[in-house]
Amino acid sequence: MRRVIKPLMSSAALLALTSCTPSALSDEGTPSETAAAAEVVAVVDGDTIDVMTPTGEERVRIIGIDTPEIGRGGDASECYAEEAREFVDDLLYGHDVELRGDATQADVDAYGRLLRHVFIDGHSAAVETLAAGAGHEYTFDVAYDGQDAHQAAESAARDARLGLWGSCDQ
Repeated sequence: MRRVIKPLMSSAALLALTSCTPSALSDEGTPSETAAAAEVVAVVDGDTIDVMTPTGEERVRIIGIDTPEIGRGGDASECYAEEAREFVDDLLYGHDVELRGDATQADVDAYGRLLRHVFIDGHSAAVETLAAGAGHEYTFDVAYDGQDAHQAAESAARDARLGLWGSCDQ
C-alpha cells in the first residue's frame, strides 16, 4: 500500500507546485492563460503582500515598484508609506489575483519573498499603484517585463503631482 500512496502523494505535490508556478509575462506585460491564482490574505506594505495559494501561504514582493517604508520597531514611517499600504490594501486585500514570474528576475529575493508581477482583473497592481502616485518604479539589477508601462505610470503621476509626488519632498 505504501508503494502506491507515496508515488501518488509525490505526483499530487508536483501537480500542486506546477499548477501555482507562474509563467512569464507576454511582451506587453499582460498575464497569459496560465497565470497562477492566489487570494490576497494580507497587505504588508505597498509592495509586499501575503497570498494563499493551493500549496499554502506565501509572501510576495511585487516586481517593478518600491513604496515608502512603514516604520517598524519604533522607527517613523517614510512619507506616504501608510497611504501606499492603504491603496494596495483597498486594491488587493481579499481578492483573487494572478501571480506571474519574470524570466529576467530571480524567483525569490534576499528575504525569501516570491518575486512576482501581480494582476487583478487583468490589470497590473504595480502599474495601478504607480499611476496613483503611491510608489516609485523600481528596477533591481536588470530590466523586467512591462517596465515601460511602469515608468510611464510613474511619470504621469509625478507630472500630475499625485500621491507622494504632491505630498512628499521629492
